[in-house]
Amino acid sequence: MNIRADDFVLEIGSGHNPKTRSDVLCDKFIEDDEQRGGKIIADRPIVEADGQFLPFANKAFDYVICAHVLEHVEDPKQLIAELMRVANRGYIETPSEIGERIYGWHYHNWVVNLIDNRLILQKNRKRPEFGQLFHTLAVKDKHWKRFHITHHNLFLVQYEWEDEIDYEILKEQNSPLDLESPETLEKFIASGKDATAESQWLPLLKSIVPRSIVSRAKAFLAKGNRSRQRKTLQEILVCPQCKSEIAWEEHSLFCETCEQRYPIIDGIPRLICA
Repeated sequence: MNIRADDFVLEIGSGHNPKTRSDVLCDKFIEDDEQRGGKIIADRPIVEADGQFLPFANKAFDYVICAHVLEHVEDPKQLIAELMRVANRGYIETPSEIGERIYGWHYHNWVVNLIDNRLILQKNRKRPEFGQLFHTLAVKDKHWKRFHITHHNLFLVQYEWEDEIDYEILKEQNSPLDLESPETLEKFIASGKDATAESQWLPLLKSIVPRSIVSRAKAFLAKGNRSRQRKTLQEILVCPQCKSEIAWEEHSLFCETCEQRYPIIDGIPRLICA
């Protein structure tokens, strides 16, 4: 990710493993861990909100990270519009169609491909084909785990954008990914060869380190981000519905425009639209 030293960074769907460089976290499910791999991390400013209705002022951020969220939402067009509204640049990551077909997640609404640097989305109409087989192998079989990590380009869509997100939502069910095409296969092989040694092996090394140690290290590094943070939540939060200013009260936030009140629970603004 091309994040600059002085960028103010938002992460959407930060969950149990937020990026070290993120200054502000946003997650729709603070209490519910069903669709993530652990308990929510709240080691820096965090709000509960739906990515389709972000409670942040226009261009409040320089950069927005949206990893493993787009495939979950009901309306990807709305989410993409919100990403471009709150930041000038950003990064989107999702499972690829190959990853989706091999692993399968019943709660994913969309299948995503990256073709000619354009995000191509289709409704996910298929049930998981292999059950929990490959999920289990990823945990228990070191050879499959190593293959997955060192060939992550096959299983992930990684898309960095500036000014505008180029995307298309297809209505037809036929996949735009032609794995019978020699040209397509060569592109996959070339993308793996073009990956640097660091991008191939660093994730593998990280996977060996216990998660508790990784979490503590990230929390320590995140403190450095907070020491240079230029904006507070009070400065950048708006009503997620009408985008008007909100008034901060002791235990809630109130929008005078749409007369909506949002609670603050355990110090976290809960800005889910009714």
